[in-house]
Amino acid sequence: MERFQNIKNGIDGAQSIRLIFPENPDNDTLGAVLALNSVFKQLNKKVFLPIERLPQKVSGFGDGSKKRIAITLNEDIDEIYYEKKGGHVDLNIIPKNNDFDTKNFSWELIADGKEKPNVMDGSPDLIIIVGIARFEKIEEFLPTDEEELFACTIVNIDKDPLNENYGDINIVEKGLLSKIVSFLVKEMKDNDFKKDVFDFLLFGFFSQKNISIKDVSAIKWLVSSGGTFDAYFEYKKQPKPIWAKYLEVAIKNIFMQEDKEIIFSYLPINSGSEEEIKNILQVSKIFCEWINPNAFFLSFKDRNTTKTIFYSIDKSVVKKIRSEFEGDFKENGGIIETSKEPRETMEELKEISF
Repeated sequence: MERFQNIKNGIDGAQSIRLIFPENPDNDTLGAVLALNSVFKQLNKKVFLPIERLPQKVSGFGDGSKKRIAITLNEDIDEIYYEKKGGHVDLNIIPKNNDFDTKNFSWELIADGKEKPNVMDGSPDLIIIVGIARFEKIEEFLPTDEEELFACTIVNIDKDPLNENYGDINIVEKGLLSKIVSFLVKEMKDNDFKKDVFDFLLFGFFSQKNISIKDVSAIKWLVSSGGTFDAYFEYKKQPKPIWAKYLEVAIKNIFMQEDKEIIFSYLPINSGSEEEIKNILQVSKIFCEWINPNAFFLSFKDRNTTKTIFYSIDKSVVKKIRSEFEGDFKENGGIIETSKEPRETMEELKEISF
């Protein structure tokens, strides 16, 4: 974890940070970038983020809401005025000091009363590059000349094994960028980040199919830290379904046998309606399709009986469950019935040697 500590030290010492990422990023990259941007804003860093490369669907950008441009110049002002010329406006700010530092100038796009990422030009103290494998591609994304690259620390975060490791600090790991950034945020545990940081990272994870079971511990940490799937459904412009809330609870209650790729969880609810059963079944389906574990168990209370939905691609697991529990079984799974509480049932299942 030394590399993450080095990045944390670089962030702590920086006043201004530029984020660079590909145009039209995939959702994994997008979630990682938006999470980093939110982290830096909450740390009161000046963040340079190219809004034009973000998809129009991102909340707060291109959604038709009224926006305004806020300009900040941390210098004494002699005069400020504007001129209307045809279809555009020139805004003129005349500082008292003609040799003012350009780092003291910034502008922000603000919508619905919420601050949006700073996109001004300037020379940052730290550049964090996300999802770009080749050094030569970076020049295309810089608003100034390449000398900026040699005047500050460069952090290179990528999942492409062909990445050229061009940064002062390189974290290149196969998998998901959302997972790498989750580890970085966790390293900064002394800060009490707002929930949107965790929501953006969960958005990155949930946008992927067949994620590795090794990613589950990071996902559980994000949900346990207050993260939800709100950003995912907000991005989709869809109301958040009830099953998504159940999924968040199930993730928080996960136990794992990671070496055998088996997941156990439970829902502390007493299902009393057909609609609730449908939501619970949907949670089981999502787990199996999203993570695709070797075996999955989900316990819940159905009136006075604890039921456990389970599924496994390993026939030996199904055979073991058949021999130790009562229930309704099929070739690749079934429903276990016990008199114990859902959590106790999960504890018992976890102790079985599969």
